[in-house]
Amino acid sequence: MRYVLATLTVVLGAAPALADAEPEEFRYVGDNHKWSLVCNSSGYQLKSQYPVARFVEAGVNSKVVEGIETLDLGKTCDALHNVLGKGKWCWANGGFRAEFENSSIGFPRQELTCPDPKDDKEGCGC
Repeated sequence: MRYVLATLTVVLGAAPALADAEPEEFRYVGDNHKWSLVCNSSGYQLKSQYPVARFVEAGVNSKVVEGIETLDLGKTCDALHNVLGKGKWCWANGGFRAEFENSSIGFPRQELTCPDPKDDKEGCGC
């Protein structure tokens, strides 16, 4: 009986800590997918909420790549996507977009904003 009470105390005591955990917020939509945003010293990082199936054109070596996607948008207007590779990005009043050699991902009518305004980046206008 003591073992059961001790276990319940430990489990129930941990419940408030679990309830306080913030869920990841997916507040951007681009390329028909939801994305979350993290701001860091290099720029912005977007991460898809769900795995994405993307056709990668490479002639006879074309393939479908599936998985969670990440899109890094750097302070120097460089972009890096884990499937599409290196590119560039820009923003305008109509939203922002990342362009790659054979593809682009647009986020129409959306603005990149960080929780701390000092992390917001300037420049990279289209």
